[in-house]
Amino acid sequence: MNVLITNDDGPLNDEFSPYIKHFIYNILKFRPDWNITIVVPNVQRSWNSKAHLAGKDLTLTYIYTDPTNTESNNYFGPFLYSIKDQLSNHNLPNNCIEWCLIDGTPASCVNIALHHLKPSEYNNNSTHTSNNFDLVISGPNVGRNTSAAYITSSATVGAAMESVITANVKSIALSWAYFNGQKFIHNENGILDIAARQSLDIITHLYHNWDTLNTDLYSINVPLLPSLSMDTKVFMAPIWENRWDCMFDSPAKSKLSLESHSTIQTSDIEDGSEYKEQSIVFKWNPKFQSHYDSKHVSKHRHDMQVLEDGDIAVTPLRAVFQMSSNVLTQGQLIIDHPHTQESKYSIVLSINSTDYIYKPLRTALVRFLSNVSILSNLNDSSLNGSRIFHFADYEQLNMDRLSTDPNCYFANCYIYRKALIRKHYLANTIHNYIVKHPESILINATLDTYTIDLDYAEFLDDSLDENWELRKELEDSPNTGKWWIVKPSMSDKGQGIRVFQTIDQLQAIFDSFDDEVDGEAPLPSSVHDSMIDNNKIIISQLRHFIVQEYLTNPLLLPSMSNRKFHIRCYITCVGDLNVYVYDRMLALFAPVPFISLKQFNVSDDPIDFNPTDLSILQAHLTNTCLQTNNEAKQLSVMEFDKLKDIPDDEKLNIKKQIYEIAHDLFLAAKTVNPLNFQSLPNALETFGVDFLVDDNYKVKILEVNAYPDFKQTGDDLKNLIDELFLNVVQYGIKPLLNSTVNQVDGKTTSTPDYASKHTSSFKKVLTYTSNEW
Repeated sequence: MNVLITNDDGPLNDEFSPYIKHFIYNILKFRPDWNITIVVPNVQRSWNSKAHLAGKDLTLTYIYTDPTNTESNNYFGPFLYSIKDQLSNHNLPNNCIEWCLIDGTPASCVNIALHHLKPSEYNNNSTHTSNNFDLVISGPNVGRNTSAAYITSSATVGAAMESVITANVKSIALSWAYFNGQKFIHNENGILDIAARQSLDIITHLYHNWDTLNTDLYSINVPLLPSLSMDTKVFMAPIWENRWDCMFDSPAKSKLSLESHSTIQTSDIEDGSEYKEQSIVFKWNPKFQSHYDSKHVSKHRHDMQVLEDGDIAVTPLRAVFQMSSNVLTQGQLIIDHPHTQESKYSIVLSINSTDYIYKPLRTALVRFLSNVSILSNLNDSSLNGSRIFHFADYEQLNMDRLSTDPNCYFANCYIYRKALIRKHYLANTIHNYIVKHPESILINATLDTYTIDLDYAEFLDDSLDENWELRKELEDSPNTGKWWIVKPSMSDKGQGIRVFQTIDQLQAIFDSFDDEVDGEAPLPSSVHDSMIDNNKIIISQLRHFIVQEYLTNPLLLPSMSNRKFHIRCYITCVGDLNVYVYDRMLALFAPVPFISLKQFNVSDDPIDFNPTDLSILQAHLTNTCLQTNNEAKQLSVMEFDKLKDIPDDEKLNIKKQIYEIAHDLFLAAKTVNPLNFQSLPNALETFGVDFLVDDNYKVKILEVNAYPDFKQTGDDLKNLIDELFLNVVQYGIKPLLNSTVNQVDGKTTSTPDYASKHTSSFKKVLTYTSNEW
């Protein structure tokens, strides 16, 4: 990568430019792939903003430094011409660094370098052949460039801005802020080397994650405090919109000779001093302590506050003195420091590279885990010594290792979780919990549910005898107007789901399943019939069914043609146990408008109702797996927050109910059915949890799905899945890999939980520790 380095403090100097030497030295040490070109003013040019010396012709000279001499700011030169190819003739080391000095402003240095000094002519690594610069770094400045007062005056920032305006080259302004007048000129305790390494890591992160839509350049401020380390936090922060006072003392008269006066003026500017014996002098004496807020000051934590707190501030800017519009949502940056330590873990992705989630998952892993090794296969040799996170289907995971090696083997799935993912277990889990906790939201968020066991259709009557409560409900349904939905407990993708009201209709449903198995069902003659054919089940292979009250008054949206929908919410469980709700939810719609079942009520001179007729059934099933038309399927998946017809306050209310339901649901699994939901400290799992909403905006839980079918989200909403896995890695996989499980008491020690402290799309709803007596 071709990198142009400039500054506003000039070449190496103990007083005016003490930092740049250490920065260049660390570039050579930690970024050997950078081809650097150094072009700086020949003298200090601070406080020039993005100015040029209009009308002044500029001159280029050269100096050279020995990269092995890190103790002094000595250099060789200046020379009128480059002697890079003749260093030995001047008794200079062959590895000398060439510095280009221009007698102009920092903005002029950048302009000349980008347009006239090509990297291939003045580089420090002859293997680079590109004639264009990839990045401009202006700095490190001696002192901070935070707040509007400083940054609008800064020639460091001005040079970075010139890069964008003159050549549209990415640029970063770097400032090292000293405190109480202590500049650490002699690198006490290696503080300047730490500042350099932090700066390089942040610059690398920003370059590879550049917000091209909103940002032209970045301003970085690093605090030179004794507390500065490679663990110092980095925060996105807006500019403090401040104001300050007079920069000069009151005028005083001073006698100046023509000779002395002319030495500080440019030769082409006349100020009348040659005609007057006395001059009026305003002494430079800025009152830096007199800052105060402007009327536009932000309520958010700004760059000056971040710096004063001892953290590093990063501010994205436009080349119009305007902050990037999305800076307030960025929060803390997680910076990788690849040179500080070797990666202690590997990732095994046992999924096909063409899978829908492969790229989002891999991108998130690379972003948040430094130097991580990503493997496609798990072998025994790779298990020794290092920590491994294995992302795979349930059958591919090493379950023995997962249960016995909590400090080295991690996975994306718990071993036992049927308390939630099998429908009849879920019903029992909820029932047992609300008996003990009648105040729980689950009482109103759960539809009446009954379980039946059935091997063959002819045994339905016997099963109902064993479940007399269900028989009574079904016998009363024609009078109560209740409708029911039957679901196999262990099926997915909508298989075997039917709607009915009476016992006879339920018997017809099971008879149809047996007829299909016996070969007595007619061949499909239409898309509707084909859908039924693909939706068939074999009763004897499933056996467990639930019969659940059907929600006859679902929320319908005119903008979506009054089609029934359910909400798909991704909930991630991490370790033992933190539960996070992903705030970006999906709305999945039925393919056709909703049809009220009241017209089919048996007691009201009904229209004949066939519970296996898809022309009716498809209006009541919202599972997109059952939809064969690709165009209709794309129109059946929307992001919940983008839905019209639902007021914003009701959307928030719906989400709040989902948070509360998720809390009680997973707490129920842990407390009343711990045998069938065992959250492991070295595993995490993302579930797809489905909810219905009635016309009073009340939320009802439908089911919990393990290994949800992410590809049903589609390409148009792929960014929702991208962000989901960014959160899963940041708040799930990374903390797990950095945690330690005590083999004696099973307790886990982990890194700080950033998800609970910073704004993200993960909402923590539950923290629970097993065996916490």
